Amino acid sequence: MEPTPLRVLISPLDWGLGHATRCIPVIRQLIVQGHSVTVAGHGRSYILLQKEFPNLESIELPSFSPSYSRSEKILQHLFLQLPQFIKSVFDEHRTLKKLLSQHSFDVIISDNRYGLWNKNTLNVLITHQVMIKTPGWLRFAEYLLYRISRKLISRFDECWIPDYATAPGLSGDLSHKYTLPSNARFVGPLSRFHQVEPSLIKTDSERKITAVISGPEPQRSIFEALLTGQLSKMNLPTLIIGGRPESGQGTIRAGNLSIIPFLDSDDLLSAVNSSSLVICRSGYSSVMDLASLGTKAIFVPTPGQTEQIYLAEMHQQAGSALYRSQEKLNLIEDITEAAKLPGFTKKPAGNELISAIAALKKK
Repeated sequence: MEPTPLRVLISPLDWGLGHATRCIPVIRQLIVQGHSVTVAGHGRSYILLQKEFPNLESIELPSFSPSYSRSEKILQHLFLQLPQFIKSVFDEHRTLKKLLSQHSFDVIISDNRYGLWNKNTLNVLITHQVMIKTPGWLRFAEYLLYRISRKLISRFDECWIPDYATAPGLSGDLSHKYTLPSNARFVGPLSRFHQVEPSLIKTDSERKITAVISGPEPQRSIFEALLTGQLSKMNLPTLIIGGRPESGQGTIRAGNLSIIPFLDSDDLLSAVNSSSLVICRSGYSSVMDLASLGTKAIFVPTPGQTEQIYLAEMHQQAGSALYRSQEKLNLIEDITEAAKLPGFTKKPAGNELISAIAALKKK
C-alpha cells in the first residue's frame, strides 16, 4: 500500500547558507516519496531555497540573525547575544503556532531552529551539533552545554544527525563524543551533490581553482576581499563564488579571475568538479559537500568560530584538507601544500535518509 502523502514544512536557520544547502537533498527525497513540501525561512538561506525550488510554496518565517564582530572575539560577541537567541526560540515557537492556525502541516522539519516544534505535528530537528565545541578557556562548560543541547533536542520527536553512525564520521566530537539523545538517528551526510549527473563531471583539462565564499557578514566580505586580493596576483584560472543569492549581478572577469555572486547546485557542482582545488570555510555543510565529491580543499575557518576551527584541524589530520587560519593565509604557498594531500575519500550515499523519510507518519 502506498504511504499517505504528508504536508511537510521545512525551515533552515539563516546563519550562512549551509543549513539551507543541506536541506536540499531532504526536500528532493520528500518530493520523490510523494509528499507536499513548503519551504520557510528568512534572509539568504530562504532566497537560496526559493531559487532551488521555484515551484514549491514558500513562507517567510523570520529567525534570529546574530551580528558578528570584525575581530576574532566572535564567541564573546555571540555570548552577549545569548538572551536574544533564547528569546528568539520562544518567538519562533509562537510564530509557528500562529502559522499552523492558517496552514495545515503534518510534519515540521527544522534545521537548527530549536523553536520550530508543535504538539500537534510530527517534529524533526536536523543537527550535527549534539555537543557544542568550546575554546580551551571555556572547556569546563562543554558538558553543561551538551546537557542544554540535549534538553532542546528532546522537544522534538526525532533528531536527524547528518553523518555516518561510525565514529569519527565527518563531524567527529560534534556528533560522536557524548551519548546521543534517545530520539536521534544518523541519516548519513546530507550533501546537495549526492545525486551527481554524469554530464556535469568535467575533465582534468578544464580544472582550475574554485573559491566558495560563505558565512555571515562582515566576515563573508572580509574573506572575499582577502581571496580576491591574493588570487588576483596568481596566474591560475580561478572562479570565486560570492555566496550572495540575492544579487542580480552577473559574472565579473578580471585577469585570471571570474567572480560571480551565486551559483545554483547544478552549476556549483560543475564548477567544483572542474577544479583541482576548492578554497572555502570549514562549515559542516561544506565538509559534507566536498566529501561527497572526493575533492581536495583549503579550509579557512571563520575567525573565532570554534566549531569550524575544530573541523578544519580534524580533517587536516586526516589528510582530507589543508587548514589555514585567515590571518596566516598565503595562497602562493598554501595551494602547493594542499595539492600534496590525498583529499577527501568519496563515498556513495547510503539509504539512511530514504528510510528516515519513509518512516514519517502523521502524529
